[in-house]
Amino acid sequence: MRKSLLSALLLAPALTFAAGSAIITLEMPVGARQLGMGEAGSALADDATAMYYNPAGLAFGPLSDEWRMSYRADAKNAPYFTRMASRSKNGFFSKSELWAGTADGILKFDGEEWINYHSITLQGNAKVRDAVKVYVGSERGLDEYVRQVKAFNEIKTAEDEKHVVEVKMPWNLVVKDTITAVLYESRTEKLWVGTPKSLYRFDGKGWKNYESELGNHRVTSLVSQGASIWIGTDDGLFVYRNGQFEQKGKVLPSQKINALVWSESRKELFVAADGAGIARLIPKKSVNDKDRWSLFTEEDGVMDLKPLALAVDSSGHVWAAHAGGLSHFNLRKWEQVQFANNHVNDISVDQKGGIWIATDKGVWRHLPDYATASGRKAELERGTAEQEGSVKKDDEWIHYHSGNGLSVNKVWTVVPQGNDVWFSTANGMEQFKDADYQLTAFYEKLLPVLNIPDLYHLYAGMTIPLNDWGTLGAFVNFVSFGSTVASDDVDVDDLVAYNSSEIVGGVSYGTRFPGDWGLGLSIKFFYSDLSSGAGAGQEATTFGYAFDIGVLKKNLIIPKLNFAAALMNIGPSVYYVDKTIEDPIPLTWRLGLSYEIFSLADYKLTAAVDYNREVVYDDDRGNPEPFYIASWKSLINPERGGDGFFEQLKNSIMQGVLNAGLEFIYSNTIALRVGYLHDQVGKRNEVDFGFGFMLSDMLQFDFATIKDIGDNDGVRDGQMRFGMLFKF
Repeated sequence: MRKSLLSALLLAPALTFAAGSAIITLEMPVGARQLGMGEAGSALADDATAMYYNPAGLAFGPLSDEWRMSYRADAKNAPYFTRMASRSKNGFFSKSELWAGTADGILKFDGEEWINYHSITLQGNAKVRDAVKVYVGSERGLDEYVRQVKAFNEIKTAEDEKHVVEVKMPWNLVVKDTITAVLYESRTEKLWVGTPKSLYRFDGKGWKNYESELGNHRVTSLVSQGASIWIGTDDGLFVYRNGQFEQKGKVLPSQKINALVWSESRKELFVAADGAGIARLIPKKSVNDKDRWSLFTEEDGVMDLKPLALAVDSSGHVWAAHAGGLSHFNLRKWEQVQFANNHVNDISVDQKGGIWIATDKGVWRHLPDYATASGRKAELERGTAEQEGSVKKDDEWIHYHSGNGLSVNKVWTVVPQGNDVWFSTANGMEQFKDADYQLTAFYEKLLPVLNIPDLYHLYAGMTIPLNDWGTLGAFVNFVSFGSTVASDDVDVDDLVAYNSSEIVGGVSYGTRFPGDWGLGLSIKFFYSDLSSGAGAGQEATTFGYAFDIGVLKKNLIIPKLNFAAALMNIGPSVYYVDKTIEDPIPLTWRLGLSYEIFSLADYKLTAAVDYNREVVYDDDRGNPEPFYIASWKSLINPERGGDGFFEQLKNSIMQGVLNAGLEFIYSNTIALRVGYLHDQVGKRNEVDFGFGFMLSDMLQFDFATIKDIGDNDGVRDGQMRFGMLFKF
């Protein structure tokens, strides 16, 4: 046998520390995040690398569409969450934000939890009092405000204050009332808040109260139009522009405004006037121009004169929610959609053109045909035909209720934000997470102490959510073992270069079952070439396939505790040169637990543990047993046996690999990781360190490295791993 082939075969066990099986790329761990946690990931399978660790992770969010209770609140008779406003991603490196008005102030969602405060970093010699003065925007009652802030931050003495760098300002320090309207104005990055008595604005540093300028009005709705803010109240319509308020719409028969919406495509404001119908305003463009008003009533096709909410869809159509259904303005005429024996509470539009309708019997998502790609094409071909933009029977309608996602049927408010949709329900705040596509890439240079330049490992994977059907994924895992120059034992001058590599590619699928159970399956195909370039009859190559099957149980016994079990690499044995000499592929049991130790507003700590046990087993003639025998027989008859049951059990357990790790995430932006790997058979004792940066809602970078702490060769000592995760 040539020396190059021997070198490749000897190098393979050094990479995996699992002798007795072929196709080591099937066992090469991926993902810099998991590798920074001791290579534990089967129960923490929540990104695109789940296809390697446990395909059952594809059954759950964020890889799959998912419903979850975000904030539980007792709101049986009246909504606790009254209004919502969002700041969508306006750039590649930006993050989305969400504010919610409640019955007693404001809450903000930080990506993981709802928080009741705004953090301010003290600059220079600034004291808590200085920060509070800026935050409340006034010196009136400042002493009491300072007392409340110090109590909120547990600052009891002057010595305590000396060590304070970040001060948490309660949102309800200034705005303590029920929130009746909320708007985030992205152009100026200001938050506008309406209450039963006044209008407030938060500029990121402090609050301003407009009671003296606007008067004492119940603010019912807020909407932006460029540099202008339109304010609906129970006593008229106002516009704020250039620091001045001006009342509009005095010609309307009702001055009680229920809702407002601005149509950017048509530069029109639609006003829901209680008892009068729906008014349309085309604002004047110059001082010499005039506002142009028109009013739509029941004679024009509006359902009734008490519209409750308004929305404009991606085609510029106007939708109005009434107690008994919807009014739809298709830019030419009004039409109605009746909701029999139900009560409609709110309406909103997502970024894909879907219409969300909140009712007492759940939520409907309506996707009009004209909002789809095929519908838009047909509309262009149809021109101004009579059926243009109308609601048709074949339009898509999906009903979500307590039987298929929501925890309760009564829904008061709905707000789409990016791919997510938020619902104020009788149980509090609920969230529908519309999963992103995920693309991940990973690279590591293997065995740095050997200094072989073309010895490296690459991985790429992508997950595709399939709505209610689960998630589909595809991946490629490649290892280059490098190039070896060797000769025959007889003729040392006969030099030949050999290249060795393996590639594994496949697809994965995961779907969810009741009771927080997930099931996943991967189908993998591999090609192994241990002596490329050796010439005809000399190359050692093989091709084959394998399966992975896994389960994942969320919230096992207690919340946030996950359990995973997977049987990996189920498939037939392979041979390279001699058909009579078969090598098994690395059939492996993978068991895991993960637990979210705590999840606070700014901090999250998660622990994960895996146990991996290769279960390759040969019969009495030295031939590999099939997986349905090897998967259990290797456990009860370990290679290094022992006297008695307990000795055999101990030896069987010690032939596995233990992985454990911790992940600490700060402000959903920075992740610090540490892990430990113990492999008695492979003689490995390693500590892993890693960190990650979540640069935006879309992009994440991860890094990990290995430190050998044993008395062994430590061939992986200093090995570095790099990963990237992109969501779109």
